[in-house]
Amino acid sequence: MTNKIHDVIIIGGGISGSYLAFKLKNKFQDILIIEKSKVLGGRLSTKPVGSGLADYGCQYFSPKSDKLTSLVNMLEKKSIMKKIGIDSKKDVFISPYGMNKISQYLSLGIPAITNSFVDRVIRRDDNWDVQVGSLFFKAKRVITTIPIKHVALLLEKSGLSKFKLPRSNYNEFFTVTFTSNKSDKGNIVENSKSLPWICNNKLKGLHNDKNVYTVNFSSELSLSYQKLDIENREKSMRKVLHINGFDKIENFSTHFWKYAFSLNQNNISHFYDGNINLGICGDSFSIGQVDGAIISSDKVYHKILSNT
Repeated sequence: MTNKIHDVIIIGGGISGSYLAFKLKNKFQDILIIEKSKVLGGRLSTKPVGSGLADYGCQYFSPKSDKLTSLVNMLEKKSIMKKIGIDSKKDVFISPYGMNKISQYLSLGIPAITNSFVDRVIRRDDNWDVQVGSLFFKAKRVITTIPIKHVALLLEKSGLSKFKLPRSNYNEFFTVTFTSNKSDKGNIVENSKSLPWICNNKLKGLHNDKNVYTVNFSSELSLSYQKLDIENREKSMRKVLHINGFDKIENFSTHFWKYAFSLNQNNISHFYDGNINLGICGDSFSIGQVDGAIISSDKVYHKILSNT
């Protein structure tokens, strides 16, 4: 156990956690992010595919709130985001070097422990002990920004299940990324009954010299794929892709999203208990998706300041 007491420990390095860290770093000197994945980003996920890049989580921002609009404007001035023409009915912004660069930029200068899973949070002597395996990190404040079902499990294991949490129904499905020689003369985004999202990352605006695709399978197909072994699942996926016009598929990779996104949500804006300095934010709050994540993080930020 370390004797150092952090001002704030943020559990989760996605958009909620990185934005909160960005807001707090001018007010507190000692902030720590603990992230279960290898890199920060959460569902702002980008990975190399062949010689190019693919966003395979959140594809773009389309602000519906003043808070997200303000953040996007700032990131656009920094050339981290740019506006593109996917949908004439709404403003759409991407990151040309991959959506995960947004979280990485926001968390610049903040120490982060990655590839680390938080087992429990324990209230002790007016502070928190955050357990990661056999290690314990001490903090004055703990903020969780992970999916709400993971929050519920963490609180239960920590003896803190008395708190009422918002409910969100997340879509879950398989996403695949690959390169293909399919013509790039089509639209940036297409869809079919079996493939509700077909995106050419090169046309979308990522700095790729080849056509790199991100494709989501329907919830119905994804459910059936969960029952197959890896070999038969990939064979079936490739068959569906071929039916949809893809040939010479290379650099094929799959990812299953258990908590992809929620729709038509209107929950409480955030959670913060000033008596024990425990906060929760993320896309399960407010109107959901990226707007809900930013709104709830901003609300928790102000609660932290008012309880300091």
